[in-house]
Parts: sequence; structure tokens; C-alpha cells
Amino acid sequence: MNVFSDIVQTMPPYLFSQFQKKKEELIKKGVDVIDLGIGAPDLPPPSFVVEKLKEELNEPTNYTYSPYAGCKEYREAVALFYEREYGVQLDPDAEVLTLIGSKEGIVHLLQAMLNPGDMVLIPDPGYPVYRTAVHFARGRSVYLPLDAENGYVPFFFQAS
Repeated sequence: MNVFSDIVQTMPPYLFSQFQKKKEELIKKGVDVIDLGIGAPDLPPPSFVVEKLKEELNEPTNYTYSPYAGCKEYREAVALFYEREYGVQLDPDAEVLTLIGSKEGIVHLLQAMLNPGDMVLIPDPGYPVYRTAVHFARGRSVYLPLDAENGYVPFFFQAS
């Protein structure tokens, strides 16, 4: 008896986990691997950050759940950043969403927006989560090739 749903059983493999396996195989063979993978830091945070974190451990309000929309000051800071860096004005109460990571946001967005069988254009190469998110939302991935020959500019007639 299988306890997992059909959607989980047919989930495509996660590209970064495949890279991790390949990296481990190469290291076992004695290959000196330079890991340019998923962005896991290999340096400690600056000492002032560590000190501030230690200080915040003593603050009782840090042991409660955050507001559902996220911290208002954080959302306002994000809106200010976008205005300063990109000239884009955002309403921090309606247009800034706090997430634990991009994967969570992409998966939830597609689950909210897609109906089963809807097609989604996915750049190839592209962020591996796009493929997984479409799968979880029961959509259909349509790959849009991007290559150096065309300057990585999409040509929509090439989508497959």
C-alpha cells in the first residue's frame, strides 16, 4: 500500500538534489569540487549580526508567531527598497508578501492560479522549482528554450 498521493509519486526529481548526489560522487573519487550550488553560505555572519541575534534572544516578543501578513516594518522597508532601487512604488499592505522562501511563494501562487491541465511556459534552463510547482498544481509545463546562440532571449514559437 502506498501512502503518498499520485501527485507526490509522479513528482519530478529535484535538480539540486541530483547535483548534490553528483557532487558527493565526485568528492568520493577525489575530485576537488567547487560548489556553486544553491547558495548555502560558507562564511559565518558578521560579528555585529551575531551580537544582535544574541541580544534579541532576550526579547520575549520574539517567541510569538509573527503577524500573518508579516512584520509591517519589514514590508515597508521592502517597499522603500523597490522604490529606491527600481523606481517602483509598492503598497506595503497590499503588494508586499512575506515568505519563508521563493519556493513556497511560487508553489502557492501556481496552486492558487492554475486549474488542472493549464499550460505554463517555463524557461529552459530555468529555476527548477517552476517545474515542480506546475506539477503540484496539476498544470502542464511547456518548455521555452533559452540558449546562448540567441542571447538567452525567448522565442515563443520554439516552446514545446
